[in-house]
Order: sequence, then C-alpha cells, then structure tokens
Amino acid sequence: MTAIAVIALLVFFVFFVLWAIALIRKNGKAKKMFLFGLAALLVFIIGISVADTQKPAETNSKPVATTPVNENKVTTEPVQNEQTDAKKPLIDTSLPFDKFSSALFALPVSKQGETFDSVRNQVVSWSGVVIEAGSSSLYVYGKPADYNGESWSDISAEKKKLGDVIVVKVSDRSELNGLNPGDMVTFKGELGSRGAKGEANWKLYNGKIEGRTVAESPNLGTITKAKYNKIKNGMTYEEVAKIIGGPGEALSEVGEKGDEFYTVMYSYKGEVEPGANAVFTFQGNKLQAKAQFGLE
Repeated sequence: MTAIAVIALLVFFVFFVLWAIALIRKNGKAKKMFLFGLAALLVFIIGISVADTQKPAETNSKPVATTPVNENKVTTEPVQNEQTDAKKPLIDTSLPFDKFSSALFALPVSKQGETFDSVRNQVVSWSGVVIEAGSSSLYVYGKPADYNGESWSDISAEKKKLGDVIVVKVSDRSELNGLNPGDMVTFKGELGSRGAKGEANWKLYNGKIEGRTVAESPNLGTITKAKYNKIKNGMTYEEVAKIIGGPGEALSEVGEKGDEFYTVMYSYKGEVEPGANAVFTFQGNKLQAKAQFGLE
C-alpha cells in the first residue's frame, strides 16, 4: 500500500464521520461531506491499484551453483615455470676449461652472452699453465698444449690467444707464493666475465689454488757488462729480456699489469763473477732505471 492510499483512507474516514454528524444536525453540509468522502475513497482505490502494478514479479528460478575457479593456480604455475627455466644453466660448468670454452664459442655470437649469464657467479674448477703471477691475480693459459711460453704482455698485445687466458683474482696474495711461469695449476673461482676469441680473457673471482705442479727451473738469463751497456732507458721489458736471453727474476711489483703506473723490478745474475748482478726497474713496461754490481 502506497503512502497516498493510506492518507486517502484516513481522509475518507474523517469525511465519513463529518457526513454522519451533518445528517444528525441537518445543517445542510451532509451532501458536501459525502462527496469529499467519496473522492477520498476513489483516491484510496487508485493508490491500491498502482501499488499492485509496481510489485515485482516473483520468479521460481533457482540459484545456479557455480564452481569456483582457482585463480591462483592458473596465474602462478606459469610464473613458477618461467622462473625455473630462467635459473636453469644453459651450459655444463663441470666441463674442463677447453671443453667449456669450445662449447660456448661454438654457439652463435647472439647466444653466447645469454648462455654465459645463466652460469655467471657459479664456481668452476679448471686447470692450466701459469703465464705470470701478479700482485693479486694469476694469469693462466687454459690450453697448455698450445702454450709456447709467451708472456702476458705478448698475449695481450697480439690478442690472438687472449680468449684462452684466465685471470684468477685471489683475495689472499699468499695463494700465489712460489708460482712461476710454466707451473701447472688447478684452481677454482666464481665466473665473473667470459672470454672472447681474439678480444677478451676470462675472469674468475674469489679464486683458490687447489693444486700445483712445479715446472723445471727456467733459464732466467745471465748478464755481462757488454749486455748491460746495450740496454737503455725507455726500452720495453721484452726488448731487455731478449738482449739478456731470459726473463730474469721478479723482485717486486706494484699495481696491476696493464696499468700505466704498474712497476716491477727484475734481477739478473752475472755470467762471470759470483755475486755479480744487475737490476732493472720498469714502469708501464718501459725501463726507468738500471743498476749493476761486479759485472765484467
């Protein structure tokens, strides 16, 4: 029932009472009260009709049962699979260096970076022949059968064999004590950067020396007064070593190989007199100073 219908019903009762009073008193208002009451009754009837038409129709439809969808399962499983695939190594790090590098270099250049990134920072255990032992790094040639005694300076300058060189960064300098060119070493470390044929060497970090085989003592070269006089400031280390006939013994070094101010001092024994020797100091691979004692 609408509000209009309720009001009309109340008005009808009011005028019905007034109509009855007017009949009793015979004051001439009975007809008027009757008409007002009749109008109110009509309004009440119209209000009831309108309320019935506006009443929502009842339906007999039953609620349809739905099966809940496990959204988490649908959305997370592919993500988990992608994450698993992303972490999967694309190359076997248990391979020795020669097979590992050959497998990587055999891939298209566009795939080499992605493949290496899948194993970056993983620990590998490799072996090779010592080229040089620096202040905090060991320079190793990973394919001993192809090594012909070249120095690190020769290899880095020519670059042809650079892709077979591994630079092992060690945190403990004592790891490198007693290592000389030609020694065979087994080492491990975290893959830091990859080599590239004729372009870049490999780098391992947090390196550890696991084993070594000392090579026969190399001919370090001996010096005479005549050889000493041929050597001039500004010559490269390679030029000096060629004149003397050997690499000499490294007494001290400061800095990293390849740096502009990398400084190293080499000593040579005299050929004739016992105790005779000569010392040469290089900076940036150029002879800066020389001194001798007892040469003939």
